[in-house]
Order: sequence, then C-alpha cells, then structure tokens
Amino acid sequence: MSLLETIEAAAGQVYGRNGLPQSPGHYRRPAEGGAWEPLGVALTPAEKWALIGGASDGGRWRYCAYEALGAHSELPAVRQASAILAACQGLRLRLVERSIIAPQDLADSIRLGEAWRRMVEDSNHSPLAATTLHFLPPDED
Repeated sequence: MSLLETIEAAAGQVYGRNGLPQSPGHYRRPAEGGAWEPLGVALTPAEKWALIGGASDGGRWRYCAYEALGAHSELPAVRQASAILAACQGLRLRLVERSIIAPQDLADSIRLGEAWRRMVEDSNHSPLAATTLHFLPPDED
C-alpha cells in the first residue's frame, strides 16, 4: 500500500466512524437526508449523467463524489477527512498527468503528510485549523 493510499484509508476510517461510506466512487441520497448510496461502479459516465438528469422515481436526490461527502458535515473531523481525501485525489491526478514532479506537488505532499500525521496522532480526531490545508493548483508551465 502506498503512503497516499494509507492517508486515504485513515481519512476513510473517519468517514466510517461517522456513518459515511468508506469506498471511493459517486454517491446519491434523498434531498431530505438519509444514507448515501453508491451510484454503481459499472455505470458509464453517460449512464451516471442520465441517472442524475432523469430522477424517474419522482424524488429529489443529492449527488456527490466520495471526497466531498463530508465537506459540509457538522463534525470538524469529518470536514478534515474530506479535505484530506480531496487533496489526495488532486495530488494523484496531477502526478499521473506528468512525468516530472513540480515544486508545488512536493509542497502539497509535505502539507498532506503533516495533515495526516496530525489526524492520526490526535486521539480525539480534532480538526486541523483550516489554514493548514492550502492545496494550490499546479503552476502552468
């Protein structure tokens, strides 16, 4: 397991302890609340858009990617886990796109590691200050 996967797993455990899914993917839930349910990994992007656009059961749904499920939680630890998952996803996408690691990627990796370390070490899983998670988009070359 890579360090990035380890960090994602730790953030996923925070999600799990607070009733959120622990598997990456896209989810939906009734607008009135309730549990998030996976859209399905076998769906093509076109099928997902059709599902989102055509609520055939007449109900109203909210849709969300795994990384963002906890972004608006009332619990600071869940918001922190969401920020860490989003940072992992962004860093992974940038590293896959290029063959050379940019200085910003290295800086983001260090901040991500520090955020993870604090999350794991804090037995109460209290949140990091929002100012510690500043992940900037990569510089355009």
